[in-house]
Amino acid sequence: MAAADGVPVSAKTKVVITLPFDRLRGQVRGLATTLTDDQLTPACVRRLACEADILPMVLGSAGEPLDLGRTTRLATPAQRLALWHRDGGCTYPGCSIPPTWCEAHHVTHWCDGGPTDQTNLALLCGRHHTLVHERGLTATVTAFGVTWHT
Repeated sequence: MAAADGVPVSAKTKVVITLPFDRLRGQVRGLATTLTDDQLTPACVRRLACEADILPMVLGSAGEPLDLGRTTRLATPAQRLALWHRDGGCTYPGCSIPPTWCEAHHVTHWCDGGPTDQTNLALLCGRHHTLVHERGLTATVTAFGVTWHT
């Protein structure tokens, strides 16, 4: 799961979820279903997706697969090292969690078209990562750091 120096080289989570795109986007209420029939809220799916391998499957009205999407979207080890250097740890105001304990968060979520590049990534500890998703916070990212706002 992680390289000798602590840089993750694979996803923390691999969950197969069925969720219509309009539910994921919050346009329609409803739950996602896993292969084991567990029910997850769209908010939970978005939170898990930040550090998971995802293969989005777009389904037609009869449930037929239309598009299998892309799978390369996680921050690379080199990107994580650059984030460690730039952010120095969790970017949430007042948090002192070190960078090696943080997750790479897409400021504009990947499923909303957000790219996996330095200008769209920010380090967050697990607690603040969840909080950012729950509160729908966004951030401004520069070459020198991250500023969070509602």
